[in-house]
Amino acid sequence: MNDVVLRIIASVVSTCLFCCLSVKLLGAMQQSGYKNGVFLRWFRKKENMFFNRLAVLALCLALSTAIVSLCFSFLGTKAALLLSAIPMFGLLLLFIWSDSKYALKVRTKPTGRLLRLFAVYFLFTACTSYLYIAILRFLAVWNGSAIYGLIAYVPFAVMPILLPALLLLSNAVTAPFEEYRNRKFIKRAGQVLDETKIIRIAVVGSYGKTSVKNILKTLLLEKYKVVSTPESYNTPIGIAKTVVSPEFSDKEIFIAEMGARKAGDISELCTLVKPDYVIFTGVCEQHLETFGSIENVWGEKSKALVAVTKKAVCGEGLKAYVERDFPDSEKIVFADTDIVQDVEFQATKTLFTLSYQGESVRVETALLGSSAVENILLAATLADELGLSAEALANGIKSLQPIPHRLQLLESGGAFILDDGYNTNPRGAKEALTALGRFDGRKCVVTPGIVECGVLEEEINAELGKALAELAPEKVILVGDTLVGAVKLGYLAAGGDEGRLTVAKTLADAQALLTEWIGVGDAVLFLNDLPDVY
Repeated sequence: MNDVVLRIIASVVSTCLFCCLSVKLLGAMQQSGYKNGVFLRWFRKKENMFFNRLAVLALCLALSTAIVSLCFSFLGTKAALLLSAIPMFGLLLLFIWSDSKYALKVRTKPTGRLLRLFAVYFLFTACTSYLYIAILRFLAVWNGSAIYGLIAYVPFAVMPILLPALLLLSNAVTAPFEEYRNRKFIKRAGQVLDETKIIRIAVVGSYGKTSVKNILKTLLLEKYKVVSTPESYNTPIGIAKTVVSPEFSDKEIFIAEMGARKAGDISELCTLVKPDYVIFTGVCEQHLETFGSIENVWGEKSKALVAVTKKAVCGEGLKAYVERDFPDSEKIVFADTDIVQDVEFQATKTLFTLSYQGESVRVETALLGSSAVENILLAATLADELGLSAEALANGIKSLQPIPHRLQLLESGGAFILDDGYNTNPRGAKEALTALGRFDGRKCVVTPGIVECGVLEEEINAELGKALAELAPEKVILVGDTLVGAVKLGYLAAGGDEGRLTVAKTLADAQALLTEWIGVGDAVLFLNDLPDVY
């Protein structure tokens, strides 16, 4: 077998192993929205040990390759080199096995874009491996020393360290094609929307979008055939996927959640959807990292109020903004606070009197907290615009179910779990702590802090610490070290008991601590389970 064939085989086998150990890198790139800058911030985090592990792997590969090759030099150079590949491949397999036990918190989805990125990454890695081996072979022949020949391929051990750079390069190469493909796909979805008479509703705001969307859908299903964007799909691609899906056909109402992380996002989404109605929940410090100020957040999200053709329902907190920037608009109304009266907040449910179209009825919902009531008000106000009857509205409210990871109440072994893992804004954090305070047993809060608040991030997390001190739960577990320093300082400055405070490196460590502590009647709040890219 000639040298070229051997190099090809070695390159392909190595590349297969390198790609297997890159699964976490690919998942992090997907979580980063395929943005190289976001991926690099994750990779460079001091608490992210992935690069260190790659460096240790490279060192082990170098040492094992050199030692085995030298030990078996008596069999000849070629035989010794072949034998040295055994521990190299073994160590790579061991790394892959050990790494598989620590999965990303957000599961990697085998989307078309990820598979295309993987294909390019595989090609680049294979070509780099082949060229690297060929260069090392040339140097071995050029040097001519028998001893050098035995260790000539040891530098190949640094390949694992090069993998992140190869992934960044692959993503940079595929990005223009993906952007072109996305624009084409979005354009096709826009044509589908333009050809239908479906009623279009946009839900915008810094918080509560997914909750309001699901509440509104549940209410309107009492009268209409409704389709909405799934989960937290709030980008042009997410909306386009819904429009071209089989679920979209024969529907009467389309509800699109609209997210914005930079200027121009809402304008782009409104150009696609062309909303007849809008629900605008409110604005807060969320996404200050990219917008810079709440005024900028309002300026972008209020583009939906310009684009709406029939009616927009706004939260009470937006009154000052609306009266200033849209003083004469007849399209904008505010949530009708008279619809919900005599609210009673309990630990496991919420009760209120529904006053609607001259009728009053006492209703109960599994949704918790004042935010849930505000969201119901917003949805009910628009439902009134769309002609929902009092009976249909009451039935819809009674059938509402908590949305996973959004102040979702779970019970396990007699203990209560408040899962608010998707909560990433200061307003929602305060509401979640208030909800936890309604339980009678011991209380615990598990949180890594609040992200994407830009220059106010430390201040906001210090305020979270202060709120924790005021609630005075029996246990506080801060997860990681990205933001917990500010939370801890705020907690202690406000007089929080340091003996009740614990810092856990990972969520798994926090859960292990909880297992030892939690008992019947206790209540635990998981506030903001950050994805890996934070």
